[in-house]
Amino acid sequence: MLTYLINVTSDLLTASIVTGVILAFADHFFAERDRAIPRYGILLGVIIAAIRAYITNTRRLVGGWKVGVYGYVAGLILFVLFVIAFIFFLRRDKGSGQGLTAAIGSDTCISVLAGLLIAAYLYGALPNVLVYPFKFDIGTSSVLSTDFLFRLGGYLLGLIICLVSGLAASRIPQIAAVKGYPQYLTWTFFGLNILYAVFNFARLMLVLTPRKIVDSQALFKFAAASNNHSAYYTYIAFAILFLLSAMLLVRSRTAREPYRTKAEHRKQLAVWRSGRRYGAVTICCFVLAILCSTWFVKLNTVEIHEAPIEDPVIVKDASGTDETLVVPVDAVSDGHMHRFGYTTDDGHVVRLIIVLKQEGTTNYGLGLDACDICGEAGYYENKDVQIVCKKCNVVMNRTTIGMKGGCNPIIIDYDFDGSQFTIPVEEMIRNKDKFSL
Repeated sequence: MLTYLINVTSDLLTASIVTGVILAFADHFFAERDRAIPRYGILLGVIIAAIRAYITNTRRLVGGWKVGVYGYVAGLILFVLFVIAFIFFLRRDKGSGQGLTAAIGSDTCISVLAGLLIAAYLYGALPNVLVYPFKFDIGTSSVLSTDFLFRLGGYLLGLIICLVSGLAASRIPQIAAVKGYPQYLTWTFFGLNILYAVFNFARLMLVLTPRKIVDSQALFKFAAASNNHSAYYTYIAFAILFLLSAMLLVRSRTAREPYRTKAEHRKQLAVWRSGRRYGAVTICCFVLAILCSTWFVKLNTVEIHEAPIEDPVIVKDASGTDETLVVPVDAVSDGHMHRFGYTTDDGHVVRLIIVLKQEGTTNYGLGLDACDICGEAGYYENKDVQIVCKKCNVVMNRTTIGMKGGCNPIIIDYDFDGSQFTIPVEEMIRNKDKFSL
């Protein structure tokens, strides 16, 4: 349960908050006819994220890492275009005196940019979240089993936290704008989008720098630090909303708004109450976000006893170049998972695992110590001799190891003659980019 609660909030929570603030910006500044466009962006984002999830997990069309890069680049470009458009409307507003709301609302272009920006953000954040339900039944006997229901419960709770946080983020800045502080909405919008742009840039560099497409050690260190402390982006986003909520709370106690009727006064008080309630929701979600990235992670941490990385026999060709790797079957016939590693000339340690699927047979499973969903996290063997993914804690079905799909090890070409496994070195080199230096 905790695994999927942690994973969903980690993947989606910051994007939900930023999306909510974009909707708040749209509802206040855009013309009524254009306010639905960013919401269509949500639908578009879900669709293209589902397509990316399908492509990444089946690998039938293009390399998985490339389709991820498209989203990060699109998000960065669209935000820059949005800033340029906003500056243009700001200058036009000053020259015409018609007001920023009227200036922005007079053009559909900026609302389309907002919708595409949301779609790009969801394209980057949603794919893993959409894949998780297909892993609930791995290692369980039935969809009605306790393990399955706990995983489903954690997943749904994570989605609820993200949706409620996004709703609060869409209401608090808008209430501030309605109460006469539109600058707070503008600052929140740009502050959170700049924060998410930095996050997307770091994720982009984490893909490009290990592959030497961008050859910068400084950017690699920045991207690695960003990835290791990704929860802080969520904390900062919540902190911004919390400060805005605190401001609304103070203003609600001290504001003296003129009104003509008691009904108008009650309406004014209702808006302030709504702001306080959404502020309380923000605090609750903030606390849950902190728990998901700290205490829940600690509770969910399992002591891992990794199998040592063994050295296969390397067979060279006539020129002395590594040609094949050989693993005798006697070295892996004890029923436990075995890991082997091959170091390429440029320093990548490409790992593979070999597992006896069924005792008393010669039915073995062989694949890389990595998967298309969780990357190079790899696998370990627990006390019940089950093969478990280190990142998502999903228990592998031994009979499917060596088959394509899900959280299974990435398959590679090899030969097995009953006495030894023979793996071409070119297969290891071809897959080296799946493992960082």
